[in-house]
Amino acid sequence: MRRGTAGLARELEVRGASIDDVLDLLDASMTLLDRNGRVVWQNATSIARVGNRRGMSFLALMAPDYRPMAEVEFKRLLFGNDVSSRREVVVVSPDGQRMRSISFGIPIRSANRVSGVLAFGVPLNWDDEVQAAPELTPRMRETLDLLVAGLSTAEIATELGVARETARNHIRGVLRRLDVHSRVAAVARARALGLVPTKPEG
Repeated sequence: MRRGTAGLARELEVRGASIDDVLDLLDASMTLLDRNGRVVWQNATSIARVGNRRGMSFLALMAPDYRPMAEVEFKRLLFGNDVSSRREVVVVSPDGQRMRSISFGIPIRSANRVSGVLAFGVPLNWDDEVQAAPELTPRMRETLDLLVAGLSTAEIATELGVARETARNHIRGVLRRLDVHSRVAAVARARALGLVPTKPEG
C-alpha cells in the first residue's frame, strides 16, 4: 500500500487528477512558510481569502491584534518540540475584512532542524462555537475581570492605579483582542470563550 503524499499523488494521477488540483479545491487555506516566516506557497483558497502574499511575512495575513500571538506560535514551532499547534486567529482579506479561522501549524523537519511551517486555516463564522480563546496579557485579564464586575472606566482606573485615559486604552485593547465593539459584547464573548466564569443563574 502506497503511503504519504507521494503515494496520494500517484493514486490521483492514475485517476486523471493532480494533487495540485485537489489542494486548490479544499475549503481550507494552506500556506507554506520558510524559516524566516515568509510565505513561499499558497493554495487557491488561501489566495482567495487573504490575497497573494508570496514573499511577504506571514504576519501580513493576520489582523494586527493577532500578530504577537502568531509570532510566538511560529517561534514555538520553529525552535520548540511541538509537533503541531492549533489556535483561533483572525486573518484579513485584501479588502480589509476580518475573518475568524482555526489555524493549524505543522513544522516541516529536514534532518534535525525545522526548515519551514505548513499552516492550514479552517474558516469559522462569528457565531460558530469558539474552538480556541485568544491570549490576553495579565493587564488585559485584570481589565476584563473588572469589566465583568461591571465597573465604570473611572472605577477601573482606580482599581488598576492608572489614569482614566490609560484605563480606556486597556479597555480598548480587550475589545480589540476579543474582536468586539462594546463592553457588554466583550463580557458575553469572554464567557463564551471560557475566559471568565459563566453568569450564575438567578
